[in-house]
Amino acid sequence: MLKAKRKLTKKEIKHDPFLESIYETKEYVKANQSLFIKIGSGIIIVLLAALIFNNNLQNKKIGSEELLGKAMVSFSIGDKDNGFLQLQLLTDDYTGTSASQQGMFMLAKLYYEDNDILTAESYLNDFLHDPTDEFHASALEIKADILKSSNKNAEFESTVEKAIKVAVNDKEKDRFRLKLASLYMETGLHTLAKEIAEPIRMSYDRRTELYNKADEILGHLHIVFTDEQ
Repeated sequence: MLKAKRKLTKKEIKHDPFLESIYETKEYVKANQSLFIKIGSGIIIVLLAALIFNNNLQNKKIGSEELLGKAMVSFSIGDKDNGFLQLQLLTDDYTGTSASQQGMFMLAKLYYEDNDILTAESYLNDFLHDPTDEFHASALEIKADILKSSNKNAEFESTVEKAIKVAVNDKEKDRFRLKLASLYMETGLHTLAKEIAEPIRMSYDRRTELYNKADEILGHLHIVFTDEQ
């Protein structure tokens, strides 16, 4: 007959290292049960908060993109007033989203085109505080044009140089460089203007916009240099 297994005493358990570790762990958990409950509750609360925060961010993202889409539709059908309203709601109610940033750039551009420079600058400065890569160079270009119209040449030059750095391709960089060449031509820095315009003219086919602009600058400079001789 099989004998019934004898239960181990606590004293005997302590002589077995493996069983002793199990026993000590059990006693430790028992002694600190309330602490573990608090820690567990804290972890659950943090996880729930993170879940709620992430859900709110997702809802905000979806809502902002829907509002941007409505604004684009309004502009596409010629409903400019409603388009402006949708963009203003977007920038007011969905701050921090990518769509809101795009909305700020669009408002800056639209107000600039309507010659409302003060309002354009307000949205432009908000956008440039945290710009998106897609519209960064274009926003700097609008800012530069505003500065140029106010004869703030030093700030214009600095802003165009920033635009060159963030431009997405060589063609866009060259377009900004020609803005600097025009400034240098107008302010008497003819050699600098020529150094910019000549390689750009050589890089593009005739009848392209950049070739024509560079050629125009060089033509003017040719007259200047001829008069100086």
